Amino acid sequence: MNKYKNKKIVIWGLGLHGGALGVTKFLADLGAKLLVTDLRDAKTLKPTLQKLKKYKNIKYVLGEHREKDFFDADFIVANQAIKPNNHLFKKLKKSHKQILSEIGLFYEFNKAMVVGITGTKGKSTITALVYELLKQEIKQKNPFLANYNKVFLGGNIRKSVFNTLKKSDQHSIVVIELSSYQLEQAKYMKQSPHISIISNIMPEHLDWHQTMDNYIKAKTLIFKFQHKNDFVILPHNLKYLGSKAKSQVLYFNGSNQDAVYKFGSIFHIKDQNINKVLKNFKGLEGRQQFIAKINGVNFYNDTCATHPAATLYALKKFQNPIIIWGGVDKGADIKLLAKTFEQRKIRVVLFPGSASEKMLKLLHKEYRQNFIKSATSIHQAVQDAFKWAKKGDNILLSPGAASFNMFLNEFDRGKHFNQEVKKLQKQFSANYKNKKLSKQQIIKKTKTVI
Repeated sequence: MNKYKNKKIVIWGLGLHGGALGVTKFLADLGAKLLVTDLRDAKTLKPTLQKLKKYKNIKYVLGEHREKDFFDADFIVANQAIKPNNHLFKKLKKSHKQILSEIGLFYEFNKAMVVGITGTKGKSTITALVYELLKQEIKQKNPFLANYNKVFLGGNIRKSVFNTLKKSDQHSIVVIELSSYQLEQAKYMKQSPHISIISNIMPEHLDWHQTMDNYIKAKTLIFKFQHKNDFVILPHNLKYLGSKAKSQVLYFNGSNQDAVYKFGSIFHIKDQNINKVLKNFKGLEGRQQFIAKINGVNFYNDTCATHPAATLYALKKFQNPIIIWGGVDKGADIKLLAKTFEQRKIRVVLFPGSASEKMLKLLHKEYRQNFIKSATSIHQAVQDAFKWAKKGDNILLSPGAASFNMFLNEFDRGKHFNQEVKKLQKQFSANYKNKKLSKQQIIKKTKTVI
C-alpha cells in the first residue's frame, strides 16, 4: 500500500549537491504532492532543479523557509544537515509532526541485504572497497553469496540510495555509507544494516551533535537494532562499544584494508581475491586522490578533509608534505594540528578565512616566518606550494575547514585545484621538456582559473 500518494510532503532542504534529489524523485513517482523548500535561490540550485522539471506535482519555495508550509504538511523529509536544536525542528516535534529522513524512507521500502559503513575517517574508502569486493565475488560465483546476484552502492558517497530501490530485491546487496546525521535522523525506524562497519571515531561534527557522547551514540545506531545473526565490525580500540551489540562482533586493527579483510571473512572470501581488489583500487575523488606528478613533485587532492582531524589523518601517510590548508572555521579544536605542523616543520600555504586566522594565532613567530605562506586564491596556493617544492615532495590539498568563502562546496574546491594542477602540468609538458623556459618562468606563465 502506498501511504504517500496524494499526501502533502515538504522536502526540507534540496541541498547544494542535490542530496535530496533521489528522495524527491522517489516520492514524486509515488504520487505525493511535494513542496521543496531551500534557503538557496533558484540560480544556485539550477543544476538540481533541471533534473526535476518533468514533475508536475512539485512546487518550490526557494530563498526562504515559510513555517506555515511545514505545519500544513502531512509529512516532512528533513535534510541531514538540519540540526536537532533547530528552532523550527523543535516546534515541529512538539506539534507531533511526522519528520522523516532519506535513510529512514529507504529502510521502509528496501528489500535487499544492507551493508552499512560509518566512522569519522576512512568510511568512504571502506564503502567503495566492500562494494568492489562484493561485485567481484558475485561475478565469480562465491558459494557463500549464492543467494545474491546484484550489488549496489549508495548513501553518503554522493549516490542516492533511492537509485537502488527500483533495481534491487531480496537477492541484492546494497552497500551504503552512513553519516552520523543520517543515523541520528533514521533511528525512528529502529533498523540497522545487516552488516555494519565503524571505521573509527574521532571528534567531529560537535557543532551538530553538541557533545562527543552524543556523536558516539549516533554512530552506534548503525548496530543498535541488529539481530543475533547480523554482524558488526569494529576497530580494536572500540571494543567497549562491542559489548553493547546484540549481533556478532568482529574486530580489526584500525586500517581500512584490515576492515575489508574482516568483512571478507564473513563470506569466506579468499585473501588473494581481497588483495586483487585492494591492488586495483584507484582511490576516491577528493580523498587523498593522486592528481599528477610534475617535475618530480606529487600533487594530491584531499578536499573532502573538511575538519582538522582529517588533515591529521592525512599527515600520517605523507612524509615532508606541503599542505594547502584553511578556510572558514567550523569551531573545531586545531591546537593538535598546529602543534603537529610546528613539530614536523610542515610547510603550509593558507587559504584566507577565519580558520586560517585562528591557526596563525597558535603558531610561533619563527615558524610563521619560515614555514607559512598565505594565498588569496587556489591559483596562488598551487603556485606558491610548487615554488617551495623539491623533487620527491608531496603537495596536498587538505584544507581541514569549510570552503564556502571561496568555493560553492568542497568538491568545487577540489575541481579548481585539479584544474590548476593540470594546467601547470600542461605548461611543463610543452615547455620544460624542451628547456625553453625555467621552472619559475613556467609558473609565472600559468594563468589563474579562479
